[in-house]
Amino acid sequence: MVSRRSFLSASMLTLLSAGGVKGLAEALDLRVEEVPVPVPRLCSELEGFRIVALSDFHFLPYTQIDFLKKAIQRASSLKPDLVVLLGDFVDATVESIHELAPVLATINARHGVMAVLGNHDHIQGSQVVVEALSRHGIEVLVNRGILLPCGLGGLYIAGTDSLSGRFQLREALLGSRPGGTTVLLAHEPDVADYVAADGRVNLQLSGHSHGGQVRCGGVERLLLPRGGRKYAFGSYKVGDLFVHTSRGLGTTGLPLRLGSPPEVTQLILTNAVDASRAG
Repeated sequence: MVSRRSFLSASMLTLLSAGGVKGLAEALDLRVEEVPVPVPRLCSELEGFRIVALSDFHFLPYTQIDFLKKAIQRASSLKPDLVVLLGDFVDATVESIHELAPVLATINARHGVMAVLGNHDHIQGSQVVVEALSRHGIEVLVNRGILLPCGLGGLYIAGTDSLSGRFQLREALLGSRPGGTTVLLAHEPDVADYVAADGRVNLQLSGHSHGGQVRCGGVERLLLPRGGRKYAFGSYKVGDLFVHTSRGLGTTGLPLRLGSPPEVTQLILTNAVDASRAG
């Protein structure tokens, strides 16, 4: 069985010769995706609450710090209430987190910055990643959550570990409150079926798939990783659960993107009743 990384590497010369220049440019073509999130019975204090999500940094060898600084500046310029980081901070070596973490700490958000781990963080050394992010004031949620005092029932931000670690939804949701709003950060999007069946989460934010990274001629189907094949990119409704899967920022296996530009996601909570009337 050919691994995703091996396939990407083996495809390098072919892709570079057939659209590689475009792909190299698209890997730097940062987009801001604005996503309204309808939440039933959202309290008035949370109407318009802005969450900015960044995912899949894959810092070094291909994704460079100047590009990530640009993404971080763009995120801060959106004046978010909360910034969430959805994992895969490192790629080839865990030591790169020591350069990335202080840059991530420059993000400005009213309620701070929260993060979860990705599969690449586990491959390279999750404990090093957690320690570096925590040292710079970034709250890393590994099967736990934090209740923000927003609105009547509060806003509960939960984070699960990656499927490559110890994914425990029950532990992550221990602090959620009936009548409140719950947001789950989960690196792999395809856990959404399991999350929706639980019934306590309003919004799931994920990354992992890069949207396939290369979307042409059906190639993306070969590039989508385990855990990121069903809800590969964009927004979905899974029962009552709203899911958004970011295309992420960085690249892995090869330094290009085709049909899947890097993404900063701005999610705006809105009352589901008001949203349906507006539509």
